[in-house]
Amino acid sequence: MKKIVIALDNLTEDEIFSFLSKWPTDFRPTVKIGLEMFCMKGPEFVKKVFNQTGADIFLDLKLHDIPQTVKKSIKSLAGLPITLLTVHLSGGKKMLEMAQEQAEISLPGTTILGVSYLTSLDVNDFSEIWGVKEDQIGEAFERLFNLAFTSGIGGVVSSAQELELLKSLEAKHGRKLLKVTPGIRFLDEISGGNTQDQKRVETPASALKKGANFLVIGRSLTKAENLNERIETLKKLL
Repeated sequence: MKKIVIALDNLTEDEIFSFLSKWPTDFRPTVKIGLEMFCMKGPEFVKKVFNQTGADIFLDLKLHDIPQTVKKSIKSLAGLPITLLTVHLSGGKKMLEMAQEQAEISLPGTTILGVSYLTSLDVNDFSEIWGVKEDQIGEAFERLFNLAFTSGIGGVVSSAQELELLKSLEAKHGRKLLKVTPGIRFLDEISGGNTQDQKRVETPASALKKGANFLVIGRSLTKAENLNERIETLKKLL
C-alpha cells in the first residue's frame, strides 16, 4: 500500500491531516513532504506527520550543491523519521557518494533517491538548457542513471517513460534501484488534457507495468472529486 506516495505541497496543515484521515486504515499511503512544505513548516512538521499518522515519510528536498554542503545538509536531518530523501543526480558522483555516506550515519534506513530530469521539462527545455537534441535525450538520461548505479545510492526518481532504460541498466550494472515515478495521472485526466505542469505523464497501471516501485500522485488525489473512487482504482492495481 505504501507504493502510493501522496504529494502534499498544495495543502494547508489542517487539510493534510483531514485528507490523510479519509484513507482506509488498511491502505495508508507514503507521505511526500516537498521543499515548499519543509521550508514553511520545518523538521518538526516531519515528526508531527509521522507521529500522528504513522506514515512513511518521503522528504523531497532535491538537494543539489557542492558535496560538503549536501553532506552537512543531510547531517542536519539526523534523527528525522525519513524513509526516502532526494538529491539531484546532476550534482555529480562525488556529491552522490558523500550524500550516501552521510545518510548511512545520520539517517540509517533512509534510501537516497537521485532525481534525473524534472517531469515538467519537455524536448524544447532539453535543447534550450543543455543543447540536447530530441534523439539524444535517451543518452542524457543514461548518463545520469549510470551515476546512480556507480555512486551507491539506493534509487532514482524518474518518469515512467525512462523505466525501460532503467531496467536495461540494472542488468548491465548487476543491481536494482528503487524506482519512484512522478508524473502520474489517471486516464480520464490525460485524455482530458488535465495534467497541470507535468508534461511526461502516464497512468498508474502503465507505470507499475513498466517497473515503478512507487507512484507519486498529488492533485489527482488531493483535489479529487471522488477520492474513494480513485482509491479503489489504485487498490485494484496493487
